[in-house]
Amino acid sequence: MGLWKITEKGPTKVPETKLKQEKLLEENLENWICSDSTILGEPLFIIGRQVLIPDIKDRLDVLAIDPQGNAVVIELKRGKLKAPVDMQSLRYASYISKWRFTDFENVSRNYLNQVSDPEFNFNSLYESFCENAGVDDVPDINTDQRIIIVGSSVREKLGSVALWLREHTIDVKVIEVHTFKDGNDVFIEPNIVVPLQVSKFSDTGKIKPDGSPWRSDGKTWHLEKRCSPATKKLFILLDQIIQENLEVEGPRWNQKDYVSYRINNLNWLAVVTMPKTLLLKFLVKKDSFKSDQIADRLQVKKFDKEESMSEKLNLPSSVFVKNRNEKTDRIYLRIKNDFNIESEEFLVFMNDAYKAFPIK
Repeated sequence: MGLWKITEKGPTKVPETKLKQEKLLEENLENWICSDSTILGEPLFIIGRQVLIPDIKDRLDVLAIDPQGNAVVIELKRGKLKAPVDMQSLRYASYISKWRFTDFENVSRNYLNQVSDPEFNFNSLYESFCENAGVDDVPDINTDQRIIIVGSSVREKLGSVALWLREHTIDVKVIEVHTFKDGNDVFIEPNIVVPLQVSKFSDTGKIKPDGSPWRSDGKTWHLEKRCSPATKKLFILLDQIIQENLEVEGPRWNQKDYVSYRINNLNWLAVVTMPKTLLLKFLVKKDSFKSDQIADRLQVKKFDKEESMSEKLNLPSSVFVKNRNEKTDRIYLRIKNDFNIESEEFLVFMNDAYKAFPIK
C-alpha cells in the first residue's frame, strides 16, 4: 500500500528506498530493535546482541526472552532474506536449547555491563518485564525456542521453509522491513509475512473447536501432561487437604500453567504444576508472614530474593515471601518429594494462610 504524507494539497506518497541505499547497516537494525522490541510486533526482553556461541565461535545477532519464557533468536539482514539464513537460525536455536538459566544470566550481565555488579539480579529484571507485559505467573526460562528473521524482502525459498517449519510446530516469524524517505527523515514499516495475517473477520459466525486442552479437560492436562507421577501424587494430597479443611471455590483447572482455588471469586492459591515441583502461590495480607518463620514451621529452606532461578530450583522444598503492593504479600512455597504434605504443621499453616486472605 505504501506510505502517504498528508499535506495541505492532499496526500503525497512518500518515496520508498532501501536500507542499503541509505547506508544503514544491520547494526542500525539491531540498535532499533534493542531500543524498542515492539518494532517486531511484540514485547521482548532483550538480553544480548552479537552473542557468542561457545565452541563453534559463531555469533547470533540478537537474543531475547518472550513473556512465555521462550528463548528468541533474532537474525537480521538488511538486504533480501536468502535461504541460508533459515539454517543459520535453526542452528542457533538448537545451540540455545541446551542453555541453562545461568547461561542466560551471564549473557544478560555482559549485555547490560553489569559484570562486576554484585547487586545485579537477572531474575528480578525478567520478573519485572513479565509483569509489565501482563504476565502475573512468571514462567521458567528456555522451555522452548523461537526464531524471528528480519530483512528487506523474503525470497520464495525462505518463505516456503518458514511455513513448513511452522506446520511442524517450530515457531518462526519472518518480518519484512520496508524503508521510506521524506527529505532527511527515514521511516521504516515492519510487516509480518510469516505467519501470514488472516482477516479478523474471516471466522465471524463460526463455531470454533477449543484447541486449548487445559480448557476442554484441564484436570487431565495438569495431572497427566504437566505433572510427573510424583507431583501428581503431591497435588492429589494437597487438594484433599484443601477440600476437607477449607471453604474455597475450586480447583479451577482452566489455566495453562496453574490450578487455582478462590475466595469470593478471587485467587487465594495458585498451584503451578511442574514435573519436579509444585509452586504454591498464596495471596495474603501484607506482613502477615515472614519467610524465616514459614521455613522454620514447615522445615523447608528459605530462598533469597537475590539468588538466581537456577539456585532456587536446585534447593529442596523452599519458601519466599514477596511484597506485592501496600496491602498484600505473596507466599511462594515450592514443594518437592522431600516435603511432608500430610504433616499437622502444614495443615495449620494452610489455615493461617486462609485466614490471612486480604479480601473476604
